[in-house]
Amino acid sequence: MTDDTSNTALQSMIERAGQITAEEAEALDVVWKADEQIVVPEASASLAIQGGADGRMVTNADLLAAWKHALDAAGEAGRVDEIEAAQEAGKAVKHGGAHLRDRAGAEEAVRSAVLATGVRDLLTDEEYDTLTAAWRRVFGAA
Repeated sequence: MTDDTSNTALQSMIERAGQITAEEAEALDVVWKADEQIVVPEASASLAIQGGADGRMVTNADLLAAWKHALDAAGEAGRVDEIEAAQEAGKAVKHGGAHLRDRAGAEEAVRSAVLATGVRDLLTDEEYDTLTAAWRRVFGAA
């Protein structure tokens, strides 16, 4: 990681993710999915012929672009620790005490916020805000 301060901040976020309550996980899930602007394709004869719909499609171009840029920038800068911290945070949510049927949005929101925080120096303000929005709405400052 870039420095001890960054390491401490990410570790704190990972620990917080592991202590997430069901209510917080639900709030993260709802906010993240709203930010994703998810569209579920309607069933149609053409989709049936093609093997059916593959589920949801994310239509928030800003979110997708920010996530791709954060991952690419982290990789190009050799910031493997930050990528691993984001993965660890997602696992912490998954294995935490919050019992939800679908934690996907909460896991994605946490991974996104941790990665953005770890590579803050590589992101624009807009990208950082986009990737940390759900975390900030539920927990406060990232």
